[in-house]
Amino acid sequence: MAKRIQFSRRSFLAGMAAAGVGAVQPAASARRVSANDRVRIAVIGNGGMGSRHIEALAVNPNCQLAALCDVYTPRFEENQKKVEELSGQRPDGYQDFRRVLDRKDIDAIFIATPDHWHPLLTILGCEAGKDVYVEKPVCPTIQEGRAMVDAARRYGRVVQVGTQQRSMPVFQKAIEVIHQGQIGEVVTATAFIDVNGWTIGEHIEEPPPGLDWDLWLGPAPKVPYSPQRFGGFMGWHDYARGGQLTNWGVHLMDIVHWGIRADRPLNVSAVGGSYRHSPGQDNYETIEASFEYAGCNVTWEQRHSNIHQQKFYGIRFFGTEGQLVVDRGSYVVRPSSLGVPDFVGEPEKSWANTDHHNNFFHCIKTREKPAADIEQGFRSTAAVLLAGIALKTGRRLDWDAENETILHDPQANRHLSRAYRAPWHL
Repeated sequence: MAKRIQFSRRSFLAGMAAAGVGAVQPAASARRVSANDRVRIAVIGNGGMGSRHIEALAVNPNCQLAALCDVYTPRFEENQKKVEELSGQRPDGYQDFRRVLDRKDIDAIFIATPDHWHPLLTILGCEAGKDVYVEKPVCPTIQEGRAMVDAARRYGRVVQVGTQQRSMPVFQKAIEVIHQGQIGEVVTATAFIDVNGWTIGEHIEEPPPGLDWDLWLGPAPKVPYSPQRFGGFMGWHDYARGGQLTNWGVHLMDIVHWGIRADRPLNVSAVGGSYRHSPGQDNYETIEASFEYAGCNVTWEQRHSNIHQQKFYGIRFFGTEGQLVVDRGSYVVRPSSLGVPDFVGEPEKSWANTDHHNNFFHCIKTREKPAADIEQGFRSTAAVLLAGIALKTGRRLDWDAENETILHDPQANRHLSRAYRAPWHL
């Protein structure tokens, strides 16, 4: 059985104090948010995805954007101005997330940092009495993901994952078609996307003014600053584990799991490479992965010119009577003789989905599980992480989902966790 990560906030804070790092004061009980209250939130990570959340949250009547936090101060300062223009209120700004967690008046945090910070921020947020919205992929390693689920349950927190497709009508209606058996019994599915756009190569420089590079690195290894790491973190396994495999893979495999009603692969294998250039990079340009589930075979296709039914990404469900192909814009069912009409949804206005936000706010008030609960988001992340490990080891992995360990393969099991740089630890 894989060893579980054990997390102790008390020992974490003690380590921070010993290292001379400011620590969060122990949190009081979480504020009870009533049905008529606006949820008071903070967004941690104000870059590309974080700024999209900020724009949507600033005008959402169900919440109050109380604070912004980013290790690069120009980012939160720019977004403070944007929120003030949109809402007439200026949120507080912080460079250190611990100042946010220390505030007893904040009900929930949105985590839109690079991937390597997702687990620790989620766990600390839960222990500080905050509900959490965390971007995907939820974790760089499987043991960290399990620790996140455990923290959510231990502290009774609502944790919503940013797999917003769960809240989009086009996917909800497509899954209804599948579950009603309108394409027959689904025994095969494929998630498809174009190739990775990240390549190796960096130029070491001094960090720009206002950036706390050491805090950006956090639990990741200590390295000099480069704009390529800062702006293209998905190209390095220190911060993300798979490029498009984990970036888009979690979104698409999440819909696969929903459609086939299974989220625990029995085995995983993968091949891939960067055959044209950058052969040493962490994340391969092209990948073919295969996942066997009980009753269904699933493939991941990461290819050049990967277009199906005029869609450049999406999921293909193959049933005994026909197939359904879906992306964020529409779905089509073929053959047309099945009589299932094509569906075209509303154009996606932003990566930040207001319906998904509002589901989170509703669950904060009702204490229900959200549309994309952390357990579900973790399992969709785990599947693509296993594909990445299969690529690393060059062999098929037999997965014991109950104990979350790879059977008979100690070398592969070493990839289920990662070391943290002191003083950060789980």
